[in-house]
This record gives sequence, structure tokens and C-alpha cells, in this order.
Amino acid sequence: MAVHFGCPQDIEWAVDDAGNVLILQARPMTALPDPVSWEPPGKGPWLRNFRLGEWLPEPVTPLFMDWAIPRIDAAYNAAVRRFVGVEVPMRNGVINGWYYVSPPSPRRLPQVLFGGPPRAVAYFYNSVFRPMFDPAGADRTVLRDLEDEWRRDCLPAYRAVAATPLDALGSATGTELIGLVDQVTKIAGEYLWFFSVTGGGAWKMEVALARFWRRHLAGPLAGSASSNAQPGQAPGYQTLLGGLAPALPGAVPHAVYSLDWYHPTAGEESQHQVRPGTLQETVHRPAGTAVDRRRKAEAQCRAVLQGTRQLHRFDALLSLAQHYAVLREEQVRDFTLGWPLLRRCTGELGARLHNRGTIEAPEDIYFLTFDALGVDAPRQQDHVDRRRREWTQQRKLAAPLSAGKMPPLVGNAFDRLANLARSSRDHPEGALVGHPASPGRVQGRVRVVDGPEDFPQFQPGEVLVAKATAPAWTPLFAHAAAVVTDGGNLAAHASLVAREYGIPAVVGTGNATHRLHTGQLVTVDGNAGTVITHEG
Repeated sequence: MAVHFGCPQDIEWAVDDAGNVLILQARPMTALPDPVSWEPPGKGPWLRNFRLGEWLPEPVTPLFMDWAIPRIDAAYNAAVRRFVGVEVPMRNGVINGWYYVSPPSPRRLPQVLFGGPPRAVAYFYNSVFRPMFDPAGADRTVLRDLEDEWRRDCLPAYRAVAATPLDALGSATGTELIGLVDQVTKIAGEYLWFFSVTGGGAWKMEVALARFWRRHLAGPLAGSASSNAQPGQAPGYQTLLGGLAPALPGAVPHAVYSLDWYHPTAGEESQHQVRPGTLQETVHRPAGTAVDRRRKAEAQCRAVLQGTRQLHRFDALLSLAQHYAVLREEQVRDFTLGWPLLRRCTGELGARLHNRGTIEAPEDIYFLTFDALGVDAPRQQDHVDRRRREWTQQRKLAAPLSAGKMPPLVGNAFDRLANLARSSRDHPEGALVGHPASPGRVQGRVRVVDGPEDFPQFQPGEVLVAKATAPAWTPLFAHAAAVVTDGGNLAAHASLVAREYGIPAVVGTGNATHRLHTGQLVTVDGNAGTVITHEG
């Protein structure tokens, strides 16, 4: 169309009962974003999927980046110092409004670790590297104690702060409201440390299980299942990690669609959902799919290994991988316990700034910086309008998953795990390739979902395509035929929840939301990590 008319067109179209595409009207696009460069803010690799990136599927608002993230990071780093004994530098920044993290340089790590107390090297080794080849050793020396401390101290403390009565905030002073935000973000940063090390061990233990599967089980099971397995349903190690929670709850009120506090929580959104009850429903779908499939695969594995010395190691690897997969999703669920309180505090501050004439509407607060919250701050509306325009344009961009030069140790860790899970590396021409996050192969119509405003349009049996998913998206999984995301990896929320529901998932595609469109017929192969388009 752009070639025919001489410029890009905004096209309105429809599909008739016979499947014919009808062009209703076309007009020149007037809001095309300017070309952008994804130049990183500093040297080294910059990753969009790292740390908080999975929870931020679009550009961050200025106040969240200027206030919440620095305090979460400071508390996280303080926890690292407390447990490891050293500071492990990790930078973050924005590229065209999108949040990126630069992991510590592998070259500097030895200097950092050996320059600290004697326990630093051992702690780092046991928590970061050992889970990938000796899960039992890592669990015994570090991880299980950390999980116990998270349950005993961190989680109860977080729940206590999050239980602050919201109705009482109207009488709080501005200083008290700011103090509450600082308190919540501090404990959220501490929680993130436990979450990153213990729940983060899930994908590392998955590496160990995947290697064992490839070495001892893939061949025998493929041969025994070849005659009766359905296409795309050949067993893989991920089958062993599905159906671990027989009844999955709908999104809890503190669940989020995005970590950025600009967006309402699930509890707020549920008050005006078009389909009442969707967020509160309890789904038992895994009982008849992923659970049965997992139990059958476990029995097949044990039958292959019966009478060998590998059976005991398999049971140990499986037990730990399953335990930490469940733990990670449990920690994911409650990471945002404090977000309703954060939303109420910032909303109250926004209302007061509006009453003082600093901003035109309470929700404009999210486009301020922290310094502009002071009582003496001049009118900020010009800055708000400019930042909102920039943010709106940045939301249209297809942000790359990485920027800068990627060292092999950083850039290939999840790719190596993905290749261990991939049933084939021979991809059909034109296929969209990502990480094979949950096994299975289905054909269905795409539904691109940008956020909760699109949830009511989602129909059972459609393929959910999103930039990323967070816990508030969980109810859609009960109705989806498959899930495809731009971001994420095999340890992402979409990956773990798709396995629980027994549906295929392909994550980390980079730009599925830009390459696929609603109504398009596709085949999602969660074994190979591909999406094949049949139309368009």
C-alpha cells in the first residue's frame, strides 16, 4: 500500500464470511514515529529481559524510573552485601524509554569476589553456578536456607507493610506518603534478592535436568513413543515440569499487568471488567492435561532407567527442578504485594499536586520526576505533556532484547537452555523463532493483547500474543490455545504458567506483536520454539 499510494497508509479492513479481506478505507499515516537508534547508555551488554525487564513490557514512566527503581535497586544491592559480603555492580538505564540492565562484566567478577571476605566466592559459586550441574549441592549449602529465611522473615514483613490500611492514607502527610513508598520499594528490593537467587535457581536446575534428559532419556523415549505419539506431542523434559499446581487461582488483587505503577493492579481493573468474575475464577484445566502428561512422562522415564544407577540421580534432579519451579511462581505471585499501596500513595500525592495547580490531573504525577513532588515545585504541566508524548511514541517501538556487545557467557545462557529444549533446529522458512517454553503444537487464530483493556475481546481457543505477561494475565491462559511473547525466556512467567495449563508457548521472539496480527492463522510449535504463519 505504501508503494501504491506513495506513503505509509492507515488501513481499515474487514473479513467477510468467505474469508475475503476487504479494504474499507485507507488514509496517510500522520503519526509515524521518527527513526530511532538503540544505542546503549554505556559500555558492555544491555539486556531488556534481565531482572525487572520481564515485568516491564513497554517504556517506563519517568516517576517509576526516577523513584521506584533506584530504591528497589538500592535494597537489592544491600541484600547482596549482607549475604555475599561484596557489592556486585549492575547498571540500569533507559534506551528510548525502555528499561535495560547491564549485568556485571565477567572480567570484573573475580576481582570483586576475591577482594571481599572469604565467604564471597563460595556463596557466589553455590548460588549462581552450582545449581546448573549440582542442584542438590546448591540446595543443601545455600538455596534451601535462603528459601526458609524468605518464608520466615521476608514474606511476613512484606505482608505486614502491604496490609497498611489504604483508607487512612487520605489523612497522611506528604512526607508520610513518600516514606511509605520508600518503605514498600525497600522491602520489594529485598524480596527481589530472595526471588532472584532461590526462584531464579529454577531455570538453572532445569539446565541440569535438560542435560540429563538429552544424555539418558531423549533417544529411548523418542523411539518408544514414535508409533503412538501425536504430531508435536513427543515427550520432552519440559513435560516433567508442567501440571505441578492442580488448581491455579485467578489473578490476586495485587497482581500486575506491568510493574510500572502507572498501570492499575488486577484488583482495580476487576471493578470494571466487561466479563465479571474473570480475574477471580479458579481454573482446574491442568488436572486433565499437563498433570496426566507429566505423570505419564515420569513413569516412562523411570521405566527406561529401571535397574540403572541413573534412576536415583533422575529422581533427585526431578524433585529439585519441580520444587524450584513451583517456588518461583509462588514468589512471582507475591512480588507485587505492595503495589496497591504504592498506587494509592502516588494517587494521593497526584491529587494534592493537582489541587495545588502543579499538574492538571492526578494521573499526571507519573510523568513527573521525584524532585517535582516537593511543595515548592513550580507548575510542571509543560514537562508532563512533553514526556507523555514521548512515552506514547516510544510504546509503538519494537525494542530489541539486547543492545551493545554481548559476551558469550551473558548472551548465550538462555539460548543454550533453549537449544537443549528445542526438538529441532531446522526451522521452516519465514517462521518466527523464539524459545520453546512449553511443549505442544496447535493451530489457531492470533489475538494480539496489549493490556487489560483488550482482555474482554479475547476468545477461547485463540493464540495469545503479547509483549510479555505478568501474574494478572494468568486468567487468559485458561482460555488460550497457545502463548507467544516478544520477551521472556524459559524461566519467564509465560513459560511456567503455560506449562501448568498444558498449552504450547514460544517466548523471547523479539517482535511477535509487530509481526503477527489479530485474526491471523498460525501454528505454534512449543517443542521447536517456532510460530508458522498461514496467512498474511
